[in-house]
Amino acid sequence: MLHFNLQAPIDMLWFGEFISPERGWKHLTRRLYEYEMMIVTEGTLCIGNEDEEYVVPAGEYLIMSPTRFQHGTRECRCRFYWMHFHCPALPASVSLPPQGRYQDEETLKTLSDLLLSSEKEAPRSVRSEYLATQILIELARGNNAAAQENAPPKKLLCERVKTFVSFHRFSEIRVRDIARELGYHEKYLSAVFHEAEGVTLKGYITSRRVAEAQRLLLETDYTVAQVASYLNFESPHNFSRFFKKSTGLSPVEFRHHHSFPS
Repeated sequence: MLHFNLQAPIDMLWFGEFISPERGWKHLTRRLYEYEMMIVTEGTLCIGNEDEEYVVPAGEYLIMSPTRFQHGTRECRCRFYWMHFHCPALPASVSLPPQGRYQDEETLKTLSDLLLSSEKEAPRSVRSEYLATQILIELARGNNAAAQENAPPKKLLCERVKTFVSFHRFSEIRVRDIARELGYHEKYLSAVFHEAEGVTLKGYITSRRVAEAQRLLLETDYTVAQVASYLNFESPHNFSRFFKKSTGLSPVEFRHHHSFPS
């Protein structure tokens, strides 16, 4: 999941609409220093980074995180809105998966066309930034609605667990804390989560804390001690030990290995 702080408008860099040529178009290869959102309205976009390849048909969006190797994976024909933006890592107020379907095509098109018009009048204006933020909120709203539609009760329970973990990812939480908050027996909740998600609840909590630590190390200039403090570890030493046990790298090694060269 991607987490964005939308308590203030995002820092939108560029926005536009792209229509590929009839033949032979392939997304360019480049280093991506910011987030890029692509909302595909026609055809199929084929794009990737150093870790994964994405096929994004009409009716879906993709948000790519900063990467050393954004590239087209094969020739394709498509039409999509695109937006480059920065957004603070703390505190996150909206979460959504990197790729998913959008629900309200008419609303997204209206917002996108308004943003195109705003950019022509006054690029990167306050109006543009709020329209860009509203697009991100609309994607998150539609994705949450789709996830809950016709979902079985146990799956909905797991989504509540994930929401709780995401909301408390800066704290050291335990399975019993979640069970008490949601009103279920600890063993029952753990069994349901393991059955539905394929991982233990304890393991999921750990993975989310690790992911949050990695995000802070890469998206902020906080020191290791500050990251440890934000995640409510007793000391930087405890945090470093937890991080290395989970990833095989110390926080400093991880940041050095994954950071972009200046």
